[in-house]
Parts: sequence; structure tokens; C-alpha cells
Amino acid sequence: MELSVYIHCVGDEAAALQFGVALRTASSWRRMERAPSPQQALKIVELSRGQIDWKGIYAPYARHRLRRAGKLSLPPARELQG
Repeated sequence: MELSVYIHCVGDEAAALQFGVALRTASSWRRMERAPSPQQALKIVELSRGQIDWKGIYAPYARHRLRRAGKLSLPPARELQG
């Protein structure tokens, strides 16, 4: 599961308490303003009991940053052949 989706589902306050971070930190992760440090990511994986993994933390953040920089675009839609 993606970290931002997890935080959205449980709420910023609950995520902040669960992961032992400030409310502002959890909110910034949900909005993908910042990514957790590797130490924080390890704690998130452990405390979420594997619901969130490394890919769910860093891949969405990387895509978000690339899109904002205009360096990532969606591939063209393929036409269905019948």
C-alpha cells in the first residue's frame, strides 16, 4: 500500500501517533511534500506490519516529483484491436 493512501485512510493524527512523528510530518508525507528518511521508512514498514513497504513509500513520491518537474508523462493510450 502507498504511504500517502494509508495516511489518508487512517488520518493524519492516527498516522502521526502510530509512526511516532509530528502531525505536520505525517501531513507532509500524505501530501508528498517530503519523503520519510530511510530510518523513518524502516520504522513505517515495521509498525504497519508490512502493509506499507519500501516501494509504497518511495515509488509514489518519486513519480510525484518527476511529474511536478515535467519529466514524467503518461504513455500514450493503446488502441484496442479486436
